[in-house]
Amino acid sequence: MDYYTPLEHRKQSFKEFMEEWIVAQFERALTDMGLDLPWYWDIFLNDLSETHHGMHLGSYYWRPTVWWNPAAGITPEERSWLEEKYPGWNDTWGECWDVIIDNVVDGNMDKAYPETLPYVCNMCQLPILGTPGKKWNVVDYPLEYKGRLYHFGSEVDRWIFQQEPERYAGHLSLVDRFLAGMIQPMNLEGALAYMNIAPGECGDDAHNYAWAEVYRAMRDQREAAAYRSTSPSKPFQGASREEIS
Repeated sequence: MDYYTPLEHRKQSFKEFMEEWIVAQFERALTDMGLDLPWYWDIFLNDLSETHHGMHLGSYYWRPTVWWNPAAGITPEERSWLEEKYPGWNDTWGECWDVIIDNVVDGNMDKAYPETLPYVCNMCQLPILGTPGKKWNVVDYPLEYKGRLYHFGSEVDRWIFQQEPERYAGHLSLVDRFLAGMIQPMNLEGALAYMNIAPGECGDDAHNYAWAEVYRAMRDQREAAAYRSTSPSKPFQGASREEIS
């Protein structure tokens, strides 16, 4: 809702939708039945402002590993919308997008793609996320079980594991296999081959980087303005008064 829906058709943010249609109704239903909210309720509410931004950023940056073409969704107008709906977005997620934008605009496409894989949660198998930028708070929730160290992206993921550890303990995530040397070569190329993702099947920018044109134009304007401000003024070098007469 915050990235794939065209800006002119966005009626609500994801957070607003969840708060109106899920949170309010679920909380009211529990209250009506005399039940307490789950212990992780505050964590859930906080994640409505953060987690899906990280999921989209991750799926876009690691787009070669997914089976669709992620939409970037980070034009200046969309950034303003995201900042309005999620105050502080530009100082956190926006700073990460700035790096991608700069590399794409400058033609450094090799830096706009990953070289390896992200570390994933041993429960949900999704990248371990947090809030980047000035509020960086990526947190790992580790747990040692029978001599093996597991990593989780949230207290809730770790708690689920602890309820039925034997159900999950033997599973090796793709990254666990990667670190164990089961995937060769130990880079993105090896991971894609292991997943049988051929070059023609890799995901890439859904709009062929058309969104970058506005940033390229902005950069050119800044450079032109900087050049004009630093170039010395040159006197008119036409014919002299004597030559004209």
